[in-house]
Amino acid sequence: MWIKAHVGPPLSPAMPLRLAPQLDPVARTRWFGTLKVRLMVASALVIAASVSVSVLVVLQHLEKRSEQAVMDLERDNVERVASLLVQRVVDMQKMLRATAAIMPEAARHDPAAAATFLVANPALQVHFASVFVADSAGRLLAIHDGNTVTQPAVDLVDRDYFKQTLSGAIPVVSAPFTSRVSNQPAITLTMPVMDGHTKVAAVLAGTLRLASRNLFDDLTYAGSSGGDSIATIITDGRGQIISHPLRDRILRPIESEPGLASVVARWTAQGRPVEPTGLASHTEGRFVAMAGVPGADWMVFRVAPDQQLLGGVVQARREAMQWATGVALLGSLLILGLLALLLNPLSRLRKRALDLQDSQRPINEGWPRVGGEIGQLSQVLQQVLAQRAQDEQAKHVLVQQMGSVLAAAPIGIAFTRHRRFELAGAEFSALLGWAGNDLVGREAREIYASENEYEALGSQVGAAFAAGRPYLGELQFRRRDGSTFWGRLQGRPVDAADAAAGTIWLLEDVTERRETRERLSWTASHDALTRLLNRASFEERLGNWLQHPRQGRCAALLFIDLDHFKAVNDNAGHAAGDGVLRQVAAMLHLHVRAGDTAARLGGDEFAVLLPGCVAAVALQLAERLRQAIMLIGVDHQGRRLCVGASIGVVEIDPALRAAPEAWMARVDAACYAAKHAGRGNVRL
Repeated sequence: MWIKAHVGPPLSPAMPLRLAPQLDPVARTRWFGTLKVRLMVASALVIAASVSVSVLVVLQHLEKRSEQAVMDLERDNVERVASLLVQRVVDMQKMLRATAAIMPEAARHDPAAAATFLVANPALQVHFASVFVADSAGRLLAIHDGNTVTQPAVDLVDRDYFKQTLSGAIPVVSAPFTSRVSNQPAITLTMPVMDGHTKVAAVLAGTLRLASRNLFDDLTYAGSSGGDSIATIITDGRGQIISHPLRDRILRPIESEPGLASVVARWTAQGRPVEPTGLASHTEGRFVAMAGVPGADWMVFRVAPDQQLLGGVVQARREAMQWATGVALLGSLLILGLLALLLNPLSRLRKRALDLQDSQRPINEGWPRVGGEIGQLSQVLQQVLAQRAQDEQAKHVLVQQMGSVLAAAPIGIAFTRHRRFELAGAEFSALLGWAGNDLVGREAREIYASENEYEALGSQVGAAFAAGRPYLGELQFRRRDGSTFWGRLQGRPVDAADAAAGTIWLLEDVTERRETRERLSWTASHDALTRLLNRASFEERLGNWLQHPRQGRCAALLFIDLDHFKAVNDNAGHAAGDGVLRQVAAMLHLHVRAGDTAARLGGDEFAVLLPGCVAAVALQLAERLRQAIMLIGVDHQGRRLCVGASIGVVEIDPALRAAPEAWMARVDAACYAAKHAGRGNVRL
């Protein structure tokens, strides 16, 4: 169980917490969120679910039993229809046999005698649409359609039923065919007329017209609604319809009947057996029962819509669900009334809770005086309210004390939580160009000069705190006016076990200290006169490249020793010599690449490291440097004092694993060879 009260829009840092004693009109319209309504809805759902599940289980059980009872009944019905058909076919065959037994010999080959014989035996017309006599050659002698006797010139020798009767001397029930006399679909029952015991002298046959009255009418009648009612359909062994309540479906395949596709598919998969034992199934919204008519090789299908046979069960389910809904609604209303009575103290408690911020109201006033859980909750809230009042007073005192500490601190101090300033000392605000408490409530990211540094700061601070140590770092900060300075930032968590408790920060301006440190660092690694790297820094740079070669696996090293430099110093003075050295340094900057390293090793000796440079390219560069240095000089007493250069070149192979000192010795030897060759030369 949980309680949710609407308390208006979210509070901002500048908005004081205030709860009105009564809900506003918007809150009153949201009564769906009250506990009473939710309990009512939950109770209604439980009641509805319980009643519905119970009713559905009973109805499902009843529906299954009803379905099985209907299938048993339909199977009995179709077996009874099949049995009646067997009996009728047998009766008609008996009547044909009895009539054939008394047929005079002349009627077996003479058309006039055959006509007289058919007129003299009118009993056959009761069961057949027409009766005819054919001789053993297949010639139709006479046919009686119930009204008249005719002698059409029709030959039956190609009819399968005639062939079977003649060859087997047996009665035959034909497959459906189109009559040559009436031009209508029909089936024929034949009876051989024997001349002695083995020879067939003639054939006596009765025809049933499938589209008019016949022995099936009383079995397949479906009522005036046709296909919407229970229907009995009879087919031959191949599935061709020979009897149907709708005459236009005669001679169609049984597969074309609605709802019978799956049943016929199973029957076909079994080889289409003709068995007198009935089968029943419920599929595609219909009950389908089927049974065979042995001897005639017919199949009887009985089809009934399940809504017609099970409509009462469906209606019962609908009514039961309506009753379940009504019971659930009535139960919900009763529960709502009881909850309104039982939860009235809770409403009073909620109303009093909304007045918690009213400092003018006594703490113990307005609470419900009841027992149980609501009474206990009321007492707990009163105790919490009293404790909070004490805590607020203590917090107020603590904040005053902390404000005094921050105001007197000679270093910038601030407190942040959730990346926002909650407190900022005067020194901290002054360092950043903010006045008073203007920083309070603002995002911490506003004081950092670099967004990327600020984003990276979070993981660095988290790692330091996780290791149990404070964070310490130098970063660039942005003042309110947009100017920047370097600051030394220290941070400690208020509570190492609770990251949400916030962080205390110390900040001091170290811009001058950092600039002094950088100047000292630059002086230690550079030559003050030429502003090139000195020997120590150059050899360190060379050693680093040897350990981690870049820009390919090769490099070149140049050693430059100025020629005639002593003459410039001796004649023009050291100031002129210093000017020549600065011109050489400027010329090196002009000719080398950005990734190359140039240095003054001391005196008039220079060196250049060329990463990713092969010997042939290094020799070309050395030659250009030699020619450029030849142009450097000073004017003294009306004449030009020029210098030259002897340059040694070494191609560095990191695979040799030699120390920087070894490569410097090798390039020094190459330079010495250049001087020994007469100065102003380049040697590899």
